[in-house]
Amino acid sequence: MKEINTDICVIGGGAAGLSIASGAAQMGAKVVLFEENKMGGDCLNHGCIPSKTIISSAKTAFQMQKSAKQAIQPIGKPKIDFTEISAHISETIQKIAPHDSVERFEALGVQVFQQRAKFTGKRQISSDTIRVNFQYAVIATGTHPMIPDIPGLSDVPYFTNESIFSLQTLPEHLVIVGGGAIGVELAQAFIRLGSHVSIIESKTILAHQDGEFKSAIRTILSTEGISFYEQSEIEKITGGNNEITIKIKQKLISGSHLLIATGRKADMHGLELDKAGIITNHGMIKTNARMQTKNPKIYAIGDIATSHRHTNVASAHASIAIQNILFKIPAKFNPLIIPHTIYTDPEISQVGYSKDLAEQKFGAHNIICIIQKISKNDRAVTDSISEGSIQLIAKKNGQLIGATILAPHAGEIIQTCTFAITHKLKLSALAKLHFPYPSYGEALKQAASSFYSERLFSPKMRWLMKWRFKLLP
Repeated sequence: MKEINTDICVIGGGAAGLSIASGAAQMGAKVVLFEENKMGGDCLNHGCIPSKTIISSAKTAFQMQKSAKQAIQPIGKPKIDFTEISAHISETIQKIAPHDSVERFEALGVQVFQQRAKFTGKRQISSDTIRVNFQYAVIATGTHPMIPDIPGLSDVPYFTNESIFSLQTLPEHLVIVGGGAIGVELAQAFIRLGSHVSIIESKTILAHQDGEFKSAIRTILSTEGISFYEQSEIEKITGGNNEITIKIKQKLISGSHLLIATGRKADMHGLELDKAGIITNHGMIKTNARMQTKNPKIYAIGDIATSHRHTNVASAHASIAIQNILFKIPAKFNPLIIPHTIYTDPEISQVGYSKDLAEQKFGAHNIICIIQKISKNDRAVTDSISEGSIQLIAKKNGQLIGATILAPHAGEIIQTCTFAITHKLKLSALAKLHFPYPSYGEALKQAASSFYSERLFSPKMRWLMKWRFKLLP
């Protein structure tokens, strides 16, 4: 068996692992990377990229049918060629794939081995052919679909987010088990492409969202034709190809295709973490805020180390790990400054504290909640947008600590709030900003300014202005 020494050994070639391998190698560190499957991980191959591609196609089809709102008569129901959509998804992945390829990383100086790896000691990782002695190691193996224990599920064909994009024909009726981000995003995409869609959820859809935003999305999706079965436990699943029957609460739901979207599970299989002195907690590798495991020479980043499974979180983890490993900077991960977006139409984007969490943390009497309806924004009026709102959460002194936005391009608008929260700015900073007109960003300024309106336009202020012009003409 070949034996090599390296500064950093990374297990996992997804967003987290590639971020740290690229950064460390370009700064001169000797890096070894193991990836047994496709480079790019879930985001490129099964997640962000294919899902946002089909969402984009579905939005185009939807807008073609709704153009009458903007005085353009639709020409009828658009023709959907799902085989071409599938090909378009594959082409989009292939356009981005070179950035994550073995060739690119080897050109950066990374030694890439497309093999399964495991720990064989506290400072050693091995595959079938290679033994690596490392100064530091980074675990970034990501997640795989979590399959619930439902009677009959193993006997019927079903899709996950890792296989749904291989479909070559549009489902007649897609039944989705799971009402999280993946479930609602794909539900809206498929109904806009022409499928009937039902969502079955044991709790409520988008369970971690504040109630008013959850309710708003449910209403929007229901209006588009999606059927919801919330607070519903599945008793049994039966059927075969193109005929799936699901029993809930004495009710039968029949569909042609089944998508299991009940979340994802940390991929720790075969790593032999005990040999490296690494412990787990709640199905993830336990780390401190510096992303160190119980073994201080080994870091865990990305989906393997958090329940907040977003690509930008993985990138943030990688940055924290690099600062600690290469520069001995005691950087710590702060989840409250990382925005996350659900790519429904309109989008939901959130950063910092939600209203519910802020009330739990500080008490309802110690926070300020401001809500600005998007319908009051001039850009929304020109775009014929009526649904949506901006919610700002602040301390009593006006410091912004959270924001939730339901609006077109919410994932872009939220960046202003992310900056404000990161730098502990007050609502006054947002109120002083000048945005292009007309733009959705103006709604942020309007919301922040409303915090000061009561005092600015109060009877006391009018009295002061009256005397100011009398005494100082």
